[in-house]
Amino acid sequence: MKPTANVFQLPDIFKGIFKLSSIIMLCVVLNVATAQDQLFVNKEVAKAYRAGTRSADGKPGKNYWQNTSDYKIKAKFFPETSMLEGQETITYYNNSPDSLKHIVIRLYNDLFKKGNAREAEIDPADLTDGVEISSMKIQGLELVGNDNSSAIMRTGTVMIIRLPEALAPKSEADIILKWKYHFPEKTQIRMGTYDSTSFFVGQWYPQMAVYDDVDGWDTHSYNGLAEFYNDFANFDVEISVPTNFVVWATGNLLNAAELLNEPFLGKYQKAQKSTDVVTIASPTETQSGKLTKQNAWNTWKYKANNVSDFSFALSDHFIWEACSMTADKTTGRQLFLQVAYNENHADYKETMMIAQKSIAYLTETMPGVPYPFPCMSIFDGADGMEYPMMTNVGTMEDRGMTVYAHSHEITHTYFPFLVGTNETKYGWMDECMAVFLPEAIQTEIEPTKDVPHYTTRVYSYYAGKELEPAVITPTYYLNRSVYFILNYGKAEQIIRLLEMHLGKEMFAKCLREFIYRWEYKHPTPYDFFNTFNNVSGQDLTWFWHPWYFQPGTPDLAIESATYSAGKCTVKIKNNGSVPLPVYLQFTTSDGKTEIHTVAADVWKDGKQELVISKEIAQKVTEVKLGNSEIPDAQPKDNVLTIK
Repeated sequence: MKPTANVFQLPDIFKGIFKLSSIIMLCVVLNVATAQDQLFVNKEVAKAYRAGTRSADGKPGKNYWQNTSDYKIKAKFFPETSMLEGQETITYYNNSPDSLKHIVIRLYNDLFKKGNAREAEIDPADLTDGVEISSMKIQGLELVGNDNSSAIMRTGTVMIIRLPEALAPKSEADIILKWKYHFPEKTQIRMGTYDSTSFFVGQWYPQMAVYDDVDGWDTHSYNGLAEFYNDFANFDVEISVPTNFVVWATGNLLNAAELLNEPFLGKYQKAQKSTDVVTIASPTETQSGKLTKQNAWNTWKYKANNVSDFSFALSDHFIWEACSMTADKTTGRQLFLQVAYNENHADYKETMMIAQKSIAYLTETMPGVPYPFPCMSIFDGADGMEYPMMTNVGTMEDRGMTVYAHSHEITHTYFPFLVGTNETKYGWMDECMAVFLPEAIQTEIEPTKDVPHYTTRVYSYYAGKELEPAVITPTYYLNRSVYFILNYGKAEQIIRLLEMHLGKEMFAKCLREFIYRWEYKHPTPYDFFNTFNNVSGQDLTWFWHPWYFQPGTPDLAIESATYSAGKCTVKIKNNGSVPLPVYLQFTTSDGKTEIHTVAADVWKDGKQELVISKEIAQKVTEVKLGNSEIPDAQPKDNVLTIK
């Protein structure tokens, strides 16, 4: 997700929007290691090492497992009343070695249930009685899902169901549900109503929670702030909407010929093979009554395999553009790319170009891994949110923000949709990558876009403040005051500093290996740390510990500088608590400059001072420490004039 306009935004990422407030810090205390030569490993991960599901070298263990589901969903959306109803069969596969005495189902739209706790602001008009479950059958047993009982407990957005008979290892269970709820008309949190006939629908179906080898069942309730943690699953979905509506969704459309009239079907089919952008329908054509079959209701059938979620959007008046592009040059595999947008939103006229360049860059350069899915649909909604093969991005006046938002959300394809990180617990693992990875292509498309330098300035301002916990702090403990600073700002800085230390080539090698090891799996931060150690051949504990496991302040300072007999001697002090690269700029009396750098590991043994002597023939008149990509909480002591 990109930071929302009223919370966290680039280039105005943190400007005037955060209030200092208290935060639960218990986890920080538990996670701070006492020595930099030994990385703290929590009990849960240590247990996984012993069980052989994870390895200390960062690879999935020989006993690694994860559960999965098959979803068959039939849904019906009523635009006039904003009602969404559906029925689904979930076939849940217990691949774990454990007998499951209960299962956990997520009812995300209970976020809008009266009385539920939440971090997000809800318009009072959208408060409801939550998801109404009219019938539920598990292992052939009929249950009622609306009230707590001896077998069912609903708390927050979670429904915990005690099974009549434990689900044995390597077995499966069918869960059959019928449900409905009122879709929010005023509140826009990652999804919502954007005009009377345009909607983006996310977090919409009863979904199996994750049961994994580290924490067991994930029972953390969705509060509207922290994002999601989902198993990889297969989806077979039918979405019924009134005539003239088009539905864009995760995965492949199976029945275009049953839905579209000519010439629109022909243009849709042409776009699937054309590298040139094809306008399938203009707003006039969409509203003409000629685009879709004129049934009272049309059912759009989509299928998506091995994805962690499913979303859809609909409108009866959006421009619909599409084309094909290469997702993998080695195999020639193609990607179907489509954009749906309001004709009054001028910035969306560039969206297809931004998407094409972003996907090509991610595939070929950084991280240099082919785009993994067959489709990408971009919908003109609000704010910015990612889903498998879909993004929801609102219109923006600033071109730099337009470029940033679309490339950021597309980058989420890799984290968390290819590499299935736990956003609920470690939101920084996907957000820092979605900020960091596309920075070069953002600057190429819009040269005034300066994400790296801006995030450095912003993080430097917030670094060391009382509200800043350790990055490793579980995301569900964070409130709005620190959530965006930590997951987007500081975490992106750390990744960039890691690249500076390892070098671009080695960093990219480590990152690609991490992706390949953990594609379609669930890595923890330790799997990330250990993979980088393993692939780089370096023990980076000196870096991981201060940057991830403790609050810290970046603060290098010039303590003194002298020039004598053709040599400039500079004493640098680390007044902070994190390792930073040393970047020194010497300015001579003739106005020329020389640069001297020292890698961040110079501080790894607890050293607090560093003396650098450099031979420079011309008299040095000024020494400057740091640059615009290295954070520093106290930059005033970074420049010294030599008389």
